[in-house]
Amino acid sequence: MQKSELMNDLNHEEFQGLVNAIDKSQAIIVFNLEGTILSANENFLKTVGYSLDEIKGKHHRMFCDPAYV
Repeated sequence: MQKSELMNDLNHEEFQGLVNAIDKSQAIIVFNLEGTILSANENFLKTVGYSLDEIKGKHHRMFCDPAYV
C-alpha cells in the first residue's frame, strides 16, 4: 500500500469515527430542500416519540412551532 492510500484510509477511518460519535450523541434529522424528511437517527426518534415510518416522507414543519412555519 502506498503512503497516499494509507493516509486516505486513515482519514476515512477518522471521519467515520467522528460521524459515529455524532450519531450516538446528537439527535439528527435529515430532510431535502423541500423539507421532506428523509431519515432520522434513534436519538431524534426517541426525543420526539415517533418511529421513522411515522415521519419519513412528511414535512419537517410537523416539529416546528406554527408561528415559525
